[in-house]
Amino acid sequence: MFEFPTPLATNRFEDDVVAILTRLQRGHLPERPIAFYGSSSFRLWGTMQQDLRSLDIVNLGFGGGTNLSGRHYLHKLLVPLQPQRVVLYFGENDIANDGLTGKSTFQNLQALLDDIRRALPSATIFVLGTKQSPTRWIYADEVDEYNSLTASCCQERGDATFVDASAGLIGENGRPMGRYYQPDFIHLNAGGYAVWADILRDVPGLLT
Repeated sequence: MFEFPTPLATNRFEDDVVAILTRLQRGHLPERPIAFYGSSSFRLWGTMQQDLRSLDIVNLGFGGGTNLSGRHYLHKLLVPLQPQRVVLYFGENDIANDGLTGKSTFQNLQALLDDIRRALPSATIFVLGTKQSPTRWIYADEVDEYNSLTASCCQERGDATFVDASAGLIGENGRPMGRYYQPDFIHLNAGGYAVWADILRDVPGLLT
């Protein structure tokens, strides 16, 4: 039923993409897949199915992922799966690694959403807001702008739902709480993923 292309390494994302393709080719895939398509914040969530209590989840997270690379790999990773629901998480690396502004990162997200809608016209799309992290706090204003633009866009489009899954990571001082992060203070630890899981399980139509 699922025919994925033969993985060939060509650039900085390809190690993870090869691993995903190999897993998809060898594994048993659900009939009604929920695709989590995003960066390493998804890739490192090794207990995603258990935390979200769904065997329909397929984790397509790859390290360093951006909205542009999400577009690049769309027909290699996401489209062959033909998911009924798509959960996106990009934006962090666009801003912190590629030097984009919140606005230009958002413009790339718009293009990705358009690509997904054309390729998967019946899929339900959820967009997770980009989390703030202690190490990347210097980009906080750009992240806030990206999230604000994304939330407004999803509401206006009507074909995607914005999910602010990271609000619980922020302390009373308005800054991210270190206890939810790995030692690099960028990626989430088990406690951080538990915060995400609590929020995502309550989003209508995402998991059930």
